[in-house]
Amino acid sequence: MFGYGALAALGGVVIYANLPTRLTIGAIAPTASYLASAKLVKIDDEKNVDKSKAVEASTLFKGPTMVMAVRRPGCILCRREAAHLSELKPLLDEKKIGLMAVVHESKGVNELKPYFKGDVYYDAEKSFYGPNQRWLPLWMGFLRVNTYLNVWRSKQEGFHGNMDGEGRLLGGVYLIDGDRLVWHHLEKEWGDAANIDEVRDAINKFK
Repeated sequence: MFGYGALAALGGVVIYANLPTRLTIGAIAPTASYLASAKLVKIDDEKNVDKSKAVEASTLFKGPTMVMAVRRPGCILCRREAAHLSELKPLLDEKKIGLMAVVHESKGVNELKPYFKGDVYYDAEKSFYGPNQRWLPLWMGFLRVNTYLNVWRSKQEGFHGNMDGEGRLLGGVYLIDGDRLVWHHLEKEWGDAANIDEVRDAINKFK
């Protein structure tokens, strides 16, 4: 009886871990004005981040801007998404849309940069991960089937990463135009990258 009970409990945990995370940890998108007020520091070298040089994000938005909030710079899954978004750089340039990334830790940024064709900024207050921050517990992340499928896909495409840094805080992708959040993708689990076709469609709406 105890053995069956333990198996039933384990099964329940696995099922709960694989539920849509909007039900377990939430999924509320920030407003454009909230993101614009974030304080950011440009990272030229991850070992030399001068936090005293923080500027308001709105000053960096010279026009429509796409921002990737990176969950963990050393992550193979985040590097894959950064590379795929960067493949759209010619289209972004054509539409005069800027491209940048924000991180909530600087560790691994130097190795992320070859995958990303935009400037990277440090977001000490984690504004681009809030205001309703979505922290995916480690046990839940490791029990999700898609975690392993996403890692497998990334390795098949030749990406590499490491386990250094904080990876529980989920990120996202935002397309901001002035006071409008034109399009957004909130990461639902590790490796839940923005659908590139949807991103391209959002970009093509700009004349």
